[in-house]
Amino acid sequence: MDIKKLDMKKSFIAGSALAVMSGFVPQVSTTALAGVTTLGVNLQVVTAITLATPVDLDFGRIAVTGGGPLSGTHVLTPSNTVSQLATSGSVVVAGSNGSFQITGGIGAGNVQITAGPAVTYDGGDITLNRLTLGGAGMSASVTVAAGGTATGTFSGGSPNVNVGGRLAFAGVPANGDYNTGTITITITDLP
Repeated sequence: MDIKKLDMKKSFIAGSALAVMSGFVPQVSTTALAGVTTLGVNLQVVTAITLATPVDLDFGRIAVTGGGPLSGTHVLTPSNTVSQLATSGSVVVAGSNGSFQITGGIGAGNVQITAGPAVTYDGGDITLNRLTLGGAGMSASVTVAAGGTATGTFSGGSPNVNVGGRLAFAGVPANGDYNTGTITITITDLP
């Protein structure tokens, strides 16, 4: 990360003063003492981050193949594997991760990732409540809860970041397509 820093050091200049420690209360002087102080000013210039070519996160087709309502979570990793299955019924998945490209600021070493609020479907029986950024564009996977913030580092070697997510189930979701609602991700380079 390219950081340029302008640092004007703090200095303090004051008129002469005399402090006396003694066993009596000193008389209060009516003479004003002048003082001048200057405070430091810091300027940090950081790399602008621009993103391109977003690919929507596609959890694919999720079908309950066992009895009873669904509960628990279904997690799709950035590497396009399922790391956790919902309970109380088997789940069939044919989905894929999302992705985006870093077109500027690929060398940003400290980024803040903020996610918009969770998206709910079918009266709250299905909730998209977490995203995970990983793949070649990230030094390590970073998980950010919906409505929350996390920090991470771009690897600097690849412009591609993959995105996984987590669906939380409750009740018995109705059959059908749920393709509305978005979680906005904001990525900021921290100084």
